[in-house]
Amino acid sequence: MSDKTIKLALVSALEDISKEDFEKFCHQLLDRREAPRVKRNRVENKNRLQIADVLVSHFTEEGALGVTVDLLKAIGCSNEAETLGEINVQVSVSGHLYIWIYTEASSQLITG
Repeated sequence: MSDKTIKLALVSALEDISKEDFEKFCHQLLDRREAPRVKRNRVENKNRLQIADVLVSHFTEEGALGVTVDLLKAIGCSNEAETLGEINVQVSVSGHLYIWIYTEASSQLITG
């Protein structure tokens, strides 16, 4: 996956799945037993962009990435989960470049 923000990567992954799979994804998001749980009114009748916003605001970017990968796998969207699970994000904070590499096995922050 090319360098992009995590939120844009989430949107891209959600746009790659069918309408039926997106509905399953939302159902699985509501059915998660781990804390923090997402309330139904944050998910119902929301589009893919809005769900990406909910994921990031609820779990933080890094947490949203892991949750999304897990949910995509749970609904049988393994290809999308794999693509999302190998993300390389560059972030600039206060003039310093940070490259965050996320894989399912680990995540690393490399400063440069």
